[in-house]
Amino acid sequence: MKFLSTAVGLLLCATAFGQDIRSYVATNTVPVATLDVTSDDYGDLAAVGQAIGEARVVMLGEQDHGDGPTFQAKTRLIKYLHERKGFTVLAFESDFYGLTTGWDKLAKQPDSIRHFLQRNIFPIWTGSADCRYLFEQYIPQSFQTANPLNVSGFDSQLYLMYSYLHLRKDLDSYLVSQGIANKFPSPSDYQQFLEAVQGLIAEPRTPGTFRSGMRKALEKGLQLVSQAQLAAHDASGWPCVVASLQSYIVRSYPLLARDKAMADNLKFLVTTQYKDAKVVVWAANAHIMRYADQQPGKGWAFDLVIRHKMGSNFVQDPQWARQTYVLGFASYQGTAGRLGTAPYPVQVPDKNGLETWIPASMAYGFLDFTPYNKQFNYPTTPFLMKSPGHSMPPAPIPPIAWNLVYDGLFFIREMQATKKWD
Repeated sequence: MKFLSTAVGLLLCATAFGQDIRSYVATNTVPVATLDVTSDDYGDLAAVGQAIGEARVVMLGEQDHGDGPTFQAKTRLIKYLHERKGFTVLAFESDFYGLTTGWDKLAKQPDSIRHFLQRNIFPIWTGSADCRYLFEQYIPQSFQTANPLNVSGFDSQLYLMYSYLHLRKDLDSYLVSQGIANKFPSPSDYQQFLEAVQGLIAEPRTPGTFRSGMRKALEKGLQLVSQAQLAAHDASGWPCVVASLQSYIVRSYPLLARDKAMADNLKFLVTTQYKDAKVVVWAANAHIMRYADQQPGKGWAFDLVIRHKMGSNFVQDPQWARQTYVLGFASYQGTAGRLGTAPYPVQVPDKNGLETWIPASMAYGFLDFTPYNKQFNYPTTPFLMKSPGHSMPPAPIPPIAWNLVYDGLFFIREMQATKKWD
């Protein structure tokens, strides 16, 4: 009996040690040698490849849309995933319609690709010096090889150049061909609807174009179109376009509507547009969080910052829960800031936060939470970390079990705000 008691005690001690997330982070974060985007030596990324395994979707986050070293790290990871792991599609947090329909119609010559990317991916990335190699060289030059890297998008904000020039006309042709245009109460109502669509698309370029009186015509028209698509079991990409436009004009919790639409757009990409292809997703940490809807927080702040994000919506389908790897990004110190804004200092980590558990000698590192989660039955114990942005979540939000939100983390000790591509 004494032997049994001793054995049980030792087992409990071993389990408690094994479940210590601090010890796991300190001993299992592996160094990454470089962020050099031109490097073709991927030996230091072997742990990333092993963690990703056979996943079909890899989501790459960022704490702020101006994190220069993160952009470099993501570019290098994309190269590795493309050249070593068979990923052939790069999907951006940018215009779903322009980066699907527009890309399909594009002549895949280097100059035309460069021109298209500059106008149909948000300038926070295309204007960044840290993304220049990706947009100016790597993607265009891949089409001179037998292994091209296709580009797509999943954002429900449909107003970049291709959508601005073509969406209204293409939508009109689609609605007429499907007999949906005739379902509007009158030709005048239909034209008002199309004008409202164009006004919404043009608003970011020309404020005031989407006049207050257009909202009602747009809401009613989109509802009519959506109902007709549902009745017809439309499996094309147009229901996603309509749902994206609907999410864009939601008044209450618009960010939640956007995340839901982005998840649906991404599902269309991986099930229809690029069926069976492996897809890399470029987005913010805040959008890619998985199982954030299962965290125990409450209230509007928690809903806005943590719950119901694109990643959580996407992995509600067990197939994508199994085939998706979510890689968040974390940093220790430095500056951040998007193009066009003043750089700001990133918050100092909490003295008991994850960032302080990583060996101080490590400039860049990769941490895979998957073995920890599997071994200890997906621990729900919260711990502190600056995420999804460069600061701790605001006070109303309780601590989070970040090991369930991200499958892995890419750590950058010294962050720097990106600079403009001259």
